[in-house]
Amino acid sequence: MTTTIDPDDSLFAAEQRGTNMNEGGPWWQKTINLDEKLSFGSPTVMITVLVNIFGIVIFLRLGWIVGTAGVSGALTLLAISVIIVLITVFSAIGICQRCRLQSGGIYFLISHVLGAQVGGAVSLVYIFGQAVGSSLVAVGFGESMARLFSTESQFVIKLFSILTILAVTAINIAGVQHAVRAVTVLLICVGIAAMDFILGGMFTSTFKDGVGGWNRERLSDNWDSHYEPINCTAIGFEYDAGPQTFFSLFGVLFANFLGVLSGVNMGGELQNPYKNIAKGELSAIGISTIGCILFIITFGASVQRDMLLCDTLVGEKVSITKLLFLSGIYIASLSSLTAGLIGTPRVAAAIASEGFIPILNPLAVGDETTNNNPIRATLVLTTISIVFVLLGDLNYLAILSTLPFLFTYATVNYAYVSLAMSTDLKELKSQIAGQDLQQPKATTTTDYGSSHNLARDNLNALFPERQESQFDSNLTNMGAGNDFYSPFTNRYVALCGAVINILICFLINFWMSIVHVIAIALLYYHIGQRCPTINTGVSEFSVRHMFQVVAKGDVPVQQTGKDTLLIGGTATGPNFNIDASRLNDDNEDYAHRKQYHHSENY
Repeated sequence: MTTTIDPDDSLFAAEQRGTNMNEGGPWWQKTINLDEKLSFGSPTVMITVLVNIFGIVIFLRLGWIVGTAGVSGALTLLAISVIIVLITVFSAIGICQRCRLQSGGIYFLISHVLGAQVGGAVSLVYIFGQAVGSSLVAVGFGESMARLFSTESQFVIKLFSILTILAVTAINIAGVQHAVRAVTVLLICVGIAAMDFILGGMFTSTFKDGVGGWNRERLSDNWDSHYEPINCTAIGFEYDAGPQTFFSLFGVLFANFLGVLSGVNMGGELQNPYKNIAKGELSAIGISTIGCILFIITFGASVQRDMLLCDTLVGEKVSITKLLFLSGIYIASLSSLTAGLIGTPRVAAAIASEGFIPILNPLAVGDETTNNNPIRATLVLTTISIVFVLLGDLNYLAILSTLPFLFTYATVNYAYVSLAMSTDLKELKSQIAGQDLQQPKATTTTDYGSSHNLARDNLNALFPERQESQFDSNLTNMGAGNDFYSPFTNRYVALCGAVINILICFLINFWMSIVHVIAIALLYYHIGQRCPTINTGVSEFSVRHMFQVVAKGDVPVQQTGKDTLLIGGTATGPNFNIDASRLNDDNEDYAHRKQYHHSENY
């Protein structure tokens, strides 16, 4: 096998490794662009993620979850959800630390590491889940509006839902900068509504209609779970709460965290994706988790269990002003929809631009007048959301939208594991081949001609301006590694997270999970057949080889299919030779210069 190998300081080394040539490089490697795109920072990521998390499920379903699972069960569900999303976020941060994030968000994150075949299949399922999640939020808005008009008509609920989706779509088509401004204002209103609810639970002294202020006895009564069915008609509600399970409730609550990677989808429009995503995502998760804990305690300490189980708008009775809480429901719906439709169309456009699914090709075109806003992709997602508004109710849509995200999060976790293992394999391969991955240092000098006193074998000495930009081929140094969140990017934790995500999918709904697995497999096969030479990703890690190493402890050199070698550990070292061949002949005039443009034969 022959692979093209150039020294780390060769002219095209950075380009071959996918390094951004416009960041920190010498002048001849920069692309001058007079039309600079918009770029956002960590606050924008935090706002976008926060409005996705602190959404309609908190206002309309968290009380029902507390009544069914109990306060202890609700806190456990929240803890599991937060742990799962934190593992996924840290995996995404780890990938951003080693690779430069570009436009395409989740799709780029997965396809850059595992290849476009895996990235395309999983990202299409992710887009489907995001579209269903948008319909979930819209239906929640429709339910609250219908209650405002004292009706439970499904026609009224779906009408308000569809009108809401269309209104938010118009905002997003106007441009991402307008959407971000709108989301910021809406988030402030949601925060005010949340404070209205929490303060109402703390300072309300009267007890009426099963609702009052914080009470220790009521908190004790609601501490344990109640998964049995209950007849709500006895207390004036035309609704029967059927039996539930722990994981059916998890499917509903986890729908609250579906947009946790929405900041990653904006990676192409961020100033510093690695730092912006890390700080913005972690800040949003921390703030929303504290808010959810306060909501759970307030529901458990302020409301009787039968009201929690039967009245989806019981939070209105807990709040001080009522109007602010209802406004929070409406605004949370609008903000979640707006934030969800900012990043997901960009993922769809990135997949369409690859061309391996012809029917999606028109979605790759963006509007140049609105910062290349993918308007066509936005309209397609809007249509899918409207279809699911017409087909399902809120609880069903919550479970249906949860599964695609869990599969996506599992893939992101595995992508980080694969990338981290590939780094180790690359270092091992370099050691065996006798080639140092770091920049070579000069050891001797030559007095020949114009190269007098230049360091031997150092192209940077021949062109001093190149020293302004040192391109590092080691994947582990692509991002800053001294930040407080860097130690949490652990490959073994990420692997456990991937397994847990898949397991929970099947525990939520076994047959629906089977359908998702089949869909991903069919998409993977179609993309592979359509584009057999598609990008295979930077990962050199092989699961099959890993299991062979674990099982036997002594595995020979393996061919991975990516024109790379995976080398098993042996006591005597690998049994093969490496010969270097050059593309041009030697010349005495340049005998002391490094041999560029050569290949290695194994």
